[in-house]
Amino acid sequence: MPKIKVESKSKHSAQDTFQKIKTLLENDKDLRKMDSSYVCKFDESALSGSAKGGKFEADMQVKNEGAGSSVEIEVNLPLMMTPFKGVVQSTLQQKLERVLA
Repeated sequence: MPKIKVESKSKHSAQDTFQKIKTLLENDKDLRKMDSSYVCKFDESALSGSAKGGKFEADMQVKNEGAGSSVEIEVNLPLMMTPFKGVVQSTLQQKLERVLA
């Protein structure tokens, strides 16, 4: 199973960053186009979450880092989705950078 790891830093607090990422993962239309069946689960106290769909599984963690925070998302793709690995990674990276700017 191919894995994608996307990381980003934010000038926002870990709690604010978590809320922004949570909103992105729950509501983004472009991400839903990739797999409309995915469901997100979040643990606000641990600033973590997961998403599971028919085409992928993903885990997300937000951590305090200096005056801001960092985000790490790891996506597991099934073998049949390997050709789309780059598209998934770049789309997710762009979305993170946009929402955390």
